[in-house]
Amino acid sequence: MAMPLVAPVPDDIRAKLAALGTKWEYLHPALYAGEAARRTATPNHPANTAGTRAYQEHVRLLREEHIRHEGWKRLLHDHLETVCNPQKTLAIGTMVGDSATGIQTLHATNLHKRGAATERAAEANLQPGLFPTPVGPYEAVLDADEARALKTWFLVSYRVEIEDAVRIHSELSLPVQVERGFVEKWARRIPLPVIKMDGIERPDEDGPDEIDIPVEFR
Repeated sequence: MAMPLVAPVPDDIRAKLAALGTKWEYLHPALYAGEAARRTATPNHPANTAGTRAYQEHVRLLREEHIRHEGWKRLLHDHLETVCNPQKTLAIGTMVGDSATGIQTLHATNLHKRGAATERAAEANLQPGLFPTPVGPYEAVLDADEARALKTWFLVSYRVEIEDAVRIHSELSLPVQVERGFVEKWARRIPLPVIKMDGIERPDEDGPDEIDIPVEFR
């Protein structure tokens, strides 16, 4: 698979990400790995395999990059798989967006209905923040006050497939209102550069040769 093409990241976007303790260089690998994992699914896999593999890689790379470079921690809280900063004031999860993703002038929302945990996270994002002292060197665990103070951002991505190429639109955004499983209001949205990837190779359904499984009858 060819390496992706990415436009330069504007200084104002870098500054906004830096204020949150993150960088484009931590977000880009997650989007790239998700697309690479998606392409390993064949038509013989269950229908949701490609999306599931992409989600798993999004979460893995978000965690690995932030843990390695910034000392963040893995956080599984209220069924949401995220990575959070050492102060436990900010976490980042992932979400599949709709076609307005990454376009500031349009209202973006999630493509698939989200569960109650996302709604609760959005409600918590409206609460005033606290800055508790972090505890534990590995996994992050939140007490009640920390859970109320945590702001949960989402790396929202939307892929467009055109012939033999894919464009991934994305943004890092903070939801504050979720209705019937869909984001109705964001407190902040940070559009990110579009990733252009080519070289789509479809895996063979049954491999290069027909599979012959010998069976002995008794």
